[in-house]
Amino acid sequence: MQSEPGRFNEFIINIQKYYDQNKRALPWRKSPPVPYEIWLSEVIMQQTRIAQGTPYFEKILAAFPTPQALAEAPEDELLALWTGLGYYNRARNLQKGARQVVDRFGGELPTTYEELLSITGIGPYTAAAISSICFSQRVGVVDGNVYRVLSRYFGWDTPINSTLGQRQFQALANELIAQVERPGDYNQGLMEFGALHCTPQKPLCTFCPLIESCEAYATHKVNELPVKIKKGKRGETHLHYQVVQNSQGLAMVKRGNDGIWAGLYEFPTLPSPPAHGKLLEPPTLHKLSHKDLHCHFWGVAPEQLLVEDQSCVYLDREALHTVGIPAVIRDFVERNL
Repeated sequence: MQSEPGRFNEFIINIQKYYDQNKRALPWRKSPPVPYEIWLSEVIMQQTRIAQGTPYFEKILAAFPTPQALAEAPEDELLALWTGLGYYNRARNLQKGARQVVDRFGGELPTTYEELLSITGIGPYTAAAISSICFSQRVGVVDGNVYRVLSRYFGWDTPINSTLGQRQFQALANELIAQVERPGDYNQGLMEFGALHCTPQKPLCTFCPLIESCEAYATHKVNELPVKIKKGKRGETHLHYQVVQNSQGLAMVKRGNDGIWAGLYEFPTLPSPPAHGKLLEPPTLHKLSHKDLHCHFWGVAPEQLLVEDQSCVYLDREALHTVGIPAVIRDFVERNL
């Protein structure tokens, strides 16, 4: 293996070359980059595939083309456009952040990593992406793709979901980017290389420009890296929805401010099957990041509806498109009603 400075240099050169030759044409990759659009894309693409997230980016940007427009938008309108992406706190924090950008920075995103971190919803990864891509600051991005590339190339087996691992990989990313000429392109190249080439399954090692200096390839540990600490058993929850319809539309309740679907509309729920109801379809399994939801949809007559302390409203199909609803509810409506 080469000396560490030599390996650093080879790694940087090849990552930048890879990006120049293979970068995808994405709607937020403009010259010069637009900070708000980079921010919006990074928030949407967290835990979302590019193919799935790009249409959301385009329609949300069309509706809210500036931080000011997003800051002034009704929350229900934003959540309606976000429906299907999941992780709805991302949307709420994005809007809180937009209001801070308007109030504290005159509607323009700040130019430094430290100031970006002061905005709600912008963590170290997003701040590094915005500051490097838009303002050429040398701060390394570290996401799932970057963890995988760095872990394999340098042969590091510190768990990436441990505090020590996160600290060590961030330090390595910062040490590498300190030596590059184009920090924005380098960071994007590192993420692109992980997404398209050094993939979780069946990475393209045979055609890899880094094959001769990759520690994982040399030691036959490509499939063992990166290392993650295994989490406990996934939880599961059964949700029993009352599907009630009258001339005005479907009975819906708005969730409170806590939980994964805070602020979204859903059918009224019960802790167990209703005494008088018909199961409208087999239970739907909806997977979240940490648990499985088993969703049971019960047809219930209006006079049998139990809402307890939930204030109920009736929304027709047109109105349902103007508010945020969980994807599992939207899909049920599309299939059955």
